[in-house]
Amino acid sequence: CLDANGDHRLNAADAADPSKVPDFNADFSHDAQDAAFLRGIDIPLDAVKQAEACKSGSKRAPEYLVAHGFLESSDVDCDSGKQAVLLVGVGGGVVNLRDREDAAGVRSVIDALQKAYDDREVQTIGVIAGPAIVGAQNVHTAMEEWMTNAVRVYLDRFACLRVLLLGHSHGAITADVIASRLEGEYSARIIQVVDVDRVETLYIGDVLSRPKQVRIFNIYEKNDAVLAGAPYDAPNVANWNASEEMAPRDGQDGGPLIKANHTTIDNSKSVRNAIVGEVMALP
Repeated sequence: CLDANGDHRLNAADAADPSKVPDFNADFSHDAQDAAFLRGIDIPLDAVKQAEACKSGSKRAPEYLVAHGFLESSDVDCDSGKQAVLLVGVGGGVVNLRDREDAAGVRSVIDALQKAYDDREVQTIGVIAGPAIVGAQNVHTAMEEWMTNAVRVYLDRFACLRVLLLGHSHGAITADVIASRLEGEYSARIIQVVDVDRVETLYIGDVLSRPKQVRIFNIYEKNDAVLAGAPYDAPNVANWNASEEMAPRDGQDGGPLIKANHTTIDNSKSVRNAIVGEVMALP
């Protein structure tokens, strides 16, 4: 729905008038800083899917949302040696991020990480996304391109900013792709990638690109008969089989605790605590 000039592509031409560009960085302005999110991409759209997603009353968007401080400004201060972290969470089955139930498990992990960093007086920016742009010709490669550029925009804008990437299910693939494309230039500023039960079934984007330098914390379970993650053997990967961890039977809706499966593992308190402990132990 960002195709301002109607050419069925998302690119710099849609940012010709920055005042009409959405407030992508949630700083309450519509300006060149927002235009930068469009100026680094070229994403072909499918006219039919685009029309369906963008019609009046549709609830098929947004698939990207700045969630810093409940939509407070996402600017950070890099003066006097201050630290800052960009927390990127990519859910596995996102429809409309205005609905706080969308990507609820990933949101809860990002919230917990944000609190842990805040307790250390480290500034944070929180971003939540889905693994797909539903109006694109290829929904998954579109989000890979969008998110890679979005993270790059933030890293270039704030010299003190580092980034933590976390994804669940298809979102874990998105996180891996972002890190693999950025690590050549920014590896020292990528804290870690956290993959939570990464699955490739029905994913039509880039399933081959994974970081080779950046550390990966790969969490998986083997309780789900249809969808389940897997260990990944590489020098930069720490694997954890979380099959014995407990999660609410109904995910974000609660219920009795049972062994985590693919749809509930991101709602597991013990998994969330393990991720926070792992991340906060890193430099």
